[in-house]
Amino acid sequence: MSLGGMSDEETGPDSDPWAALVKAAEQAAAQEQAAKESTLYPITSRAKAGKRERIVLAKRRNSRRVVRTLAELEDQTSVGEVLVRQLVRVQLMLSVRLMLLTVVVLGAIPVVFLLVPSLGTTTILGLRLPWLLLGLAVYPFFVAVAWTYNRGAERNEQDFAEMVEN
Repeated sequence: MSLGGMSDEETGPDSDPWAALVKAAEQAAAQEQAAKESTLYPITSRAKAGKRERIVLAKRRNSRRVVRTLAELEDQTSVGEVLVRQLVRVQLMLSVRLMLLTVVVLGAIPVVFLLVPSLGTTTILGLRLPWLLLGLAVYPFFVAVAWTYNRGAERNEQDFAEMVEN
């Protein structure tokens, strides 16, 4: 018997937690009704009706490992140092990749205009194509690179936190 008087088979990892809650609530209501109907010993039936049961829907995590890993990080032990160094290395690789992408894309614009001079004289909406690309189109590209970096950095930090917690 584990969860509100239910057997372990009924509360396995594949069982529905809401169904378990409903069943526990029905059992508690039935016990309360039985306590109200019992007039022979009203004091003991009240004591039974007032008893609280703890219903747990999820397994508790083993927090000892989390505390130990966090202590290693805070105390700057060799294990914690390796973990932090790994996070810094992953973040650095992400920033270097995106920096190289930015340099290649922005460096390719003048090279394309140098190799194909007719593109330099093309006008769109009364403005020359080089001015449009370098003056307007570059900023959405910068925003996209920054957005990609933020998402990647957050994902790396979440992976690091999950690794520390597990």
